[in-house]
Amino acid sequence: MIIIIGKNTKLLRAEQAEILVFSKKIKKLYTKDAMIKPVLLYCDDSSKTILKELRKEHINACIVISKEKKIVGEITDNNIIKLFLQQVKYEPLLQMLNRGYKREFLYKNANDLINKHKTSVRKDTSINKVIELVWKEDFQYLPVLGESDRVIEVVTPSSLINLLKDY
Repeated sequence: MIIIIGKNTKLLRAEQAEILVFSKKIKKLYTKDAMIKPVLLYCDDSSKTILKELRKEHINACIVISKEKKIVGEITDNNIIKLFLQQVKYEPLLQMLNRGYKREFLYKNANDLINKHKTSVRKDTSINKVIELVWKEDFQYLPVLGESDRVIEVVTPSSLINLLKDY
């Protein structure tokens, strides 16, 4: 019996050694590994600029920043759809006044449409924390802040998938 336990112990130790060697090969992932260039808008950018950027970049969200490049919030395609839906209620009145959806929208700027963004990360935040935030908060964009809390990059669900598909 002692011989069998000895063999099992040797096998167990060999398996543990393999696991340890493999785990050292696994790269620890951080926010910096999943960052992409953000589409940034300023608070006073017009609705025309917002639509142009959303279409040009084929995205569904933009980060709104102050002149000091500090985050103010985000604008998503849902914000724009919500604005149009509010106007549908008044469609007969808009038709009588010869005002359409787009005309009303043209009077808006980024500051009128933003959602306040309460969460951000740093380049050295673990990727597990980033995934948790994206999933729990259902963020389309997660701003990455650098020095002086300025937006430097963003993490999106797509950039996370691109990073993790090889792991």
